[in-house]
Amino acid sequence: MSTVTVQLGQCGNQVGHELFDIICSDAQEGQRKVYTTASCERFFHQTTDGDLIARAVLIDMEPKVINQSISRAARSGRWRYGETAHFSQKQGSGNNWANG
Repeated sequence: MSTVTVQLGQCGNQVGHELFDIICSDAQEGQRKVYTTASCERFFHQTTDGDLIARAVLIDMEPKVINQSISRAARSGRWRYGETAHFSQKQGSGNNWANG
């Protein structure tokens, strides 16, 4: 069974990134084959060239937060987010709670 995470806001996107990073690290260590396979199948899907794509939707008011999460994941070299798995406004809310 697959799991899709919804990473909402700055905190949600930061915690979500750490979650996927830890899951990927555990899966790649490969000490327990059943756990490794289950983790990869549940939280990631693989492309034909073997890249791990996180099953996640990133949502935030500011594109800056989402872009940071996407670039940090890509820099890790182990996994990344899908190219269309995010939603943000063109600009942030500027600490205006009425816009959020």
